[in-house]
Amino acid sequence: MSSLLSDLSQKLHLHNDQEAIDLAINHFNISHQPYNDLFEYLLLLSESNNNNNMNLLNCLIHSFFQWKTQSNKTIAIPHIDENLISDLILKKLPIKFLQDFCEIFKISKDNLLFLLRTLIFYPLNSPSYKRALNIIVKFNYQLEFSPDEILLPLILQTKDHLIHVYMDKKPQLEGYVLELLDYLYEGGGKKIREILSNQFNIRNLNLNKKALGKLAVRYWNILGNEQTEKYPNLSTLQHRRTLSYLINVKYFENIEEKTMSDEAWNELIEEIILGNNDLSDYFIELLVDKDDIVAVRYWIAWLNRPEYTLPPWVQRYIRSKPNNRSTTVAVDKSPKQTASIEYYKIPFEEIQIVFVDSMPGYERLLDRLFNGNNSQEELILGFDCEWKPIFNNTSTSKQRLSIVQIAFPNEIFLLDVLHFFHTCDTENIQKRLANRLFDDDHVTILCYGFQADASMLTASYPIFNQVLLSGKTLLDLSLVQTDLLNTRRDIFPYSTLPNNIISKEKGLSELVRLCFGKTLNKSERCSNWDRRPLRQAQTLYAAYDAYCLIDIYNCLGNRLQSFDYLQSLRGYKPKKSDPSVDQNDHFQTSNSVTSVL
Repeated sequence: MSSLLSDLSQKLHLHNDQEAIDLAINHFNISHQPYNDLFEYLLLLSESNNNNNMNLLNCLIHSFFQWKTQSNKTIAIPHIDENLISDLILKKLPIKFLQDFCEIFKISKDNLLFLLRTLIFYPLNSPSYKRALNIIVKFNYQLEFSPDEILLPLILQTKDHLIHVYMDKKPQLEGYVLELLDYLYEGGGKKIREILSNQFNIRNLNLNKKALGKLAVRYWNILGNEQTEKYPNLSTLQHRRTLSYLINVKYFENIEEKTMSDEAWNELIEEIILGNNDLSDYFIELLVDKDDIVAVRYWIAWLNRPEYTLPPWVQRYIRSKPNNRSTTVAVDKSPKQTASIEYYKIPFEEIQIVFVDSMPGYERLLDRLFNGNNSQEELILGFDCEWKPIFNNTSTSKQRLSIVQIAFPNEIFLLDVLHFFHTCDTENIQKRLANRLFDDDHVTILCYGFQADASMLTASYPIFNQVLLSGKTLLDLSLVQTDLLNTRRDIFPYSTLPNNIISKEKGLSELVRLCFGKTLNKSERCSNWDRRPLRQAQTLYAAYDAYCLIDIYNCLGNRLQSFDYLQSLRGYKPKKSDPSVDQNDHFQTSNSVTSVL
């Protein structure tokens, strides 16, 4: 026996594959017990999964099938020790050969399922369980098992990787996962233990509801985001988590680090709870938990909800409070709290803001970009993008760009790419803008942490993908910031704070502080940028974010007494791990970055 394996190994090593197959077929031809021989070879070779053994296994199985096809002999499959068969299937034989093994030795589906059921009760992290799951997927047997046998334990223990293995990228199984998750979250997740006990006889489970909720929302976002009617409980769960996040933003965020204005917060809340009593009840309950009676009464009035329609315990809470006294922070923070903070501003008497949502405005923008017919003029432009935040883990393909800001020294254009730009002719009008901004030797685009903007640009308008390949017009000021802080820190007028206080600012706001001693007001960063018309605060925020880049460029160029250094970094891209760049300078929900970056 070892002689045959040695000869086969030698021929395979020399890449004489056909000679090896012929040799194996000849062996099975002259053998009195070919099935026994093959089984012994499989046992021996399965002791180690090195490349040589894998090649030998493949050769022997392939040769055996050819021998069966060519042979005129009728040979019955011998009785083989069931323990040895189980050992090969459950422990040793590489999974890629199992289907052929079962076909050769006539292992029935029922027998295989019986063996697999002995493994799925092992701990989920054990090699035995993982092998069983991979075999089940290999044979496409997932639906041969009830939910409580495989899928439910994976979900309840939030075994993300194994759930992906289970689904195997098959739409039917992905839907099965969503259906089970949606069923568990009937009633917003309050009935999970009851459902597990009554339907699956699972009791006394140490359940991590927070981790389970994250998993459910993640799969809803990845697989079911557009199917609200089919999976209503998962859709509601996503909104509940968003409401909880927004409550934390409102009640736990420091005023100095505020990233969401009261108006922006209210807009996002309104969009979620309007017309949905379950979500509005949940939101009111969250406010009650914060003991904010003023906010509770405000939102009840806004929702036009009679008090008697609210949950009984909420009604009792309202009746226990005086009519006009708040025990905590009110919904609208007092302006006095932020009066001491002096933010960066631009001189509006010299600078005009133009909102572009029609062809005349767009033609005005193009005229500025091309300076009439003088497209050889050197242009230094501030560039930024805004989009509506989605408080989950979906990819940027689920989001769409809303506003693109293009700042000139005396004019700032806010291009409505959500409602207007997509109506423009792709080949001519859109492409002309893309080429001028990102593929023109006479244009410098000042940006900051451009990865997120690039992802959104290409996801929303693929026409930008090609022109962004070179990135030759881009001057990413985050790169400048990192380099100068390491080599010429003194070039920044405000590199140190009084009493050596460490700045709490990050990203672009910190760069603005370094240059001008004032920070950016980021309270509109997470606002609803899809809503029209934009509020004045949103318009100003968008304008500041783009225009400050020109101010920074001029400040540093003047301090350096030359713009050559800055221009030398044109076309370079910051490293993703750059610690000085605030990766959340734009609120985004995806870590994906286009290949150009």
